[in-house]
Amino acid sequence: MKLWNKRTLFTVAVLSFVRIAQADGIQCPQFPSANANMKQHALADASLFVGPPNERVELMPDTDKDTVWTLADYQDEARQHTTSLYIVCRYKNTRQTVGLMVPATAQKCAVSYDQYNNLIARCQ
Repeated sequence: MKLWNKRTLFTVAVLSFVRIAQADGIQCPQFPSANANMKQHALADASLFVGPPNERVELMPDTDKDTVWTLADYQDEARQHTTSLYIVCRYKNTRQTVGLMVPATAQKCAVSYDQYNNLIARCQ
C-alpha cells in the first residue's frame, strides 16, 4: 500500500476546497494591507459588471433598497458577448480593489451584513 506524502495530501486538500468553493459561489475576501501588521480592511462596497471592470459596464442592483442582482438575464447577456460577469470588491481605507469572475452558474449576487454586522458580498 502506497502512503501519500505531504505534497500529495496538500494538493488533494486544495483541489477539494476549490470544488467546494466553486459549488458555493464566490465571496469578496478580507483584504490585508501592505504594512507590517497586516491590518485587515473591511469591505466597503461591491459592484457587478458585465465584462472586465476596466470596460466600465456596471450593472445597477435590482432595487434601490437592497444591493441584490438577479443574474439570469445578465448571465445570458454575458454569454452572448462571449464574456463573464465580474464583481469588484472595494475596501475601507484603501483604493485597492479585488475583482472576481462570477461563476457562470451563479444565480444571484448580493451585498449585505452578516450576523456580526460585517459587510459581505457574494455570488451564488
